Amino acid sequence: MCQALLRYKTLFEITKPNSKTVQLIQHKLLEELKNGLSTQEQVLFLLEYEDIDFDLFYYLISSKYTKKNTKIMTNSFCIRKGLLRKANFSTFVQRLVAKRPESPLIKHYPETFVLDLSHPDYLDEALNEAYELRDVLQQNALLLEDESVTSKTNEEPKLLILKASLIDKGQELFIFRTQNELEDFFNEKMNDDDENEITNLREWVIQRYIENPLLLCGGRKFHLRVYIVVDENLKVYIYDGILALFASKSYNLTMSTLSDRLVHITNTCVQMSDDEKTMDEHMLVKEFFKLDEDLNHQKIYEQIKLIVKEIFGGLHHEISLFQPIQNCFEIYGFDFIIDRNLTVYFLEANAYPDFKQTGADLSVIIEELFMNIVDKIILPFYGEQQQIDDSAKRQLHLIYDRNMSR
Repeated sequence: MCQALLRYKTLFEITKPNSKTVQLIQHKLLEELKNGLSTQEQVLFLLEYEDIDFDLFYYLISSKYTKKNTKIMTNSFCIRKGLLRKANFSTFVQRLVAKRPESPLIKHYPETFVLDLSHPDYLDEALNEAYELRDVLQQNALLLEDESVTSKTNEEPKLLILKASLIDKGQELFIFRTQNELEDFFNEKMNDDDENEITNLREWVIQRYIENPLLLCGGRKFHLRVYIVVDENLKVYIYDGILALFASKSYNLTMSTLSDRLVHITNTCVQMSDDEKTMDEHMLVKEFFKLDEDLNHQKIYEQIKLIVKEIFGGLHHEISLFQPIQNCFEIYGFDFIIDRNLTVYFLEANAYPDFKQTGADLSVIIEELFMNIVDKIILPFYGEQQQIDDSAKRQLHLIYDRNMSR
């Protein structure tokens, strides 16, 4: 039965398809197919999330009909919406900090509001539900209309950024200050939307925009992409091959530039796909630890580790939102931004991260990530000896182990 169920297709696009990692994974699977499953049956599912039959997978790993020495593994968890859906994650953080007022996420996660909007015509009703957001927008409008209020209170309007809860790659991002600006955005989208995609999204988050980001490489904004690997139930690894993804234009916070995606949206897919792109990929994607020598890399890295540990330390108690199980591992791309005081903020997590954003020049970072995954997660699961050397300069580091935290 297991042989009939053994499926394989390439999951990740790596710039150099002949890398040691891909060869090693392919070799293990092709060996099984060529010789038939041995008495020590080993099955590895490398599939897109939508292609994994989790009911069947759970049956196989728990069934009394599956041989005791059969080992089956797949590359995704079934339940992880509490991490990946921005609205669910925001709600999780609210609960966590209510229980733990000392949580680092109070400082390291921007103020976030959830907006449940079934149609732009119902924005007023949605804001009545999200009353804290409504109050911020009303105060912004008052500050913009009456300069005397600003001078008396020494308060400036808060910049906010709108994000669709389930969409990534820099899509549907909008920076704004008032309800009128938000209404104009949705109305414009509705007029351009032939397939009702905007109304189908429904769930949005609105975050405080980090107005004073750290600027490097010609005064440009950037964010960090950090690869996190979660293994079984529950070990969390951080990969020190961290990427810095840059905007192509120098940062400017004047109102006339807020709609310029080449200034404010640092996703590489946005920068490279824009018709007005002005830079090659080697100027847009750099390795974090090789940036400006005067930058305190370690201070930033320690904050990232603290945030990641706090997130998973909280999520492992939320089984309806995040449910890591044995026989699974998953790779996530965590995004962070740094302000000029070197405070790190967590922005979002992505499953099945787009490794193509790394570009050809830094493809070795992704190759070494997979070498680490095979060596430290896949092979030990199957009881195999280490089959790759220690030549990788970048490493996975265990930063959270649920069993050790008990």
